[in-house]
Amino acid sequence: MSRLTALTEGDASQTEGPDRESTVPARVAKALQQMICDQGLKPGDALPSQRELVTLLQASRPSVREGVSMLEMLGIIRVEGRRGLFVANGDGQRPIDFWPFHKGYDLREVYQFRIGFEPDALALAFSRLTSDALQRLRHHAEALMIAARQGNAVVAAEQDTAFHDVIFEYCGNRIFLDIRSHLSKAMKDSQWVPMVIIERVGDTAREHLAIVDALEAGNCADACAALRDHIHAAALRCDLHLT
Repeated sequence: MSRLTALTEGDASQTEGPDRESTVPARVAKALQQMICDQGLKPGDALPSQRELVTLLQASRPSVREGVSMLEMLGIIRVEGRRGLFVANGDGQRPIDFWPFHKGYDLREVYQFRIGFEPDALALAFSRLTSDALQRLRHHAEALMIAARQGNAVVAAEQDTAFHDVIFEYCGNRIFLDIRSHLSKAMKDSQWVPMVIIERVGDTAREHLAIVDALEAGNCADACAALRDHIHAAALRCDLHLT
């Protein structure tokens, strides 16, 4: 097993600007993804346990747990209770097969909620979006496209999350922010699970760019419609038809 480089545990998410440093959980996920690649590990091969990763990466248990959860949702690893972590075999599996049923919510319910909730958040954010915010949105959309072309699901998921974070950062409504915080895990995982099909991540990037194009054109209605289309398309990538 290759030696993993220790991470610096800190609140990297506080770094300002589009080039802000990755969060520690994302860096945990990237380190494991890189190890799988460097070692040429195959489906079924064992990985260090979460306890071992805490020591090897010098990261906190919550950060390791979140990084592992990210990789599990992306179909890169599987967690088998007390047996540990293993490289996953995504062949023949659909994105919906990786959904963990957060607090009893099925994936359709999450998309049905998001398709109403997120465009409303964007409508609230529209008049508050600064030129810096628009630059950040375009940066994340373009970085997502680069990750798609490279087949890097972890970076794609990270950029996807950052894109949606900006929208809520500027929505200016504390109730919206509280609801999103309460449902953060389910909402993020519903963004990531379609990326199990890495070949379709470019579609996600193009949908994000369509949202940014409408925002830069000053068209709130088109931007909100593009966001609804994006969420509908994400559901379709999971074989879910929203009504």
